[in-house]
Amino acid sequence: MSYNGKYNSTACGFIGVLTSIAIGVIIGILFALGFIPNIVTAVWIAFGLAVLTLVILVIAVFLAVYTESKILSKCLKRHISCLMAGILGTLISALAALSIVLNPAFISVVILVGIGAFFTSLMIISLVLFVLCIVDKLHRNDGVFCTKD
Repeated sequence: MSYNGKYNSTACGFIGVLTSIAIGVIIGILFALGFIPNIVTAVWIAFGLAVLTLVILVIAVFLAVYTESKILSKCLKRHISCLMAGILGTLISALAALSIVLNPAFISVVILVGIGAFFTSLMIISLVLFVLCIVDKLHRNDGVFCTKD
C-alpha cells in the first residue's frame, strides 16, 4: 500500500478503513436502536454482493493471466488483498448472521451486524477503487488511483 503524495488511494489505506469502521459503527447503533427492522434482507443482499464480487474477481484474475494484461495485473496486485478481505469477511459474517435470530436485544448480535457492515463497506469501497484503477489506467498511463510500478 503505497502513498502517492496526495492521498492513499487503496481501500486498505487510512481513509478506506476509517470509512468502513464508521459505517460499521453507525449501522450497528442504528440496528441496536431499532431503526433497521428488516436487517435479514440487508444481510442477504450483502451475501449476494459478496458472491457477485468474488465471481468478478475470479474472472478478472483469469483475464489477467490469459490475456497478459498489464493494466489489469497492476490493479489486481494493488487491490486484491482488500477485495479478498472484504469478500471473505462479508461472506463469513453474513453466514453467521443468517444462522441466528437477529434480535437487537443481544449485544453480540449488534456487534455481528456492525462487523458485517464493516466488511461489506470495505468490499464495496475496494471494488469501486479497483474499477476506478482500471478505468484510470486505460484512460491515461500515469493514474491517480494506481501508482506506477
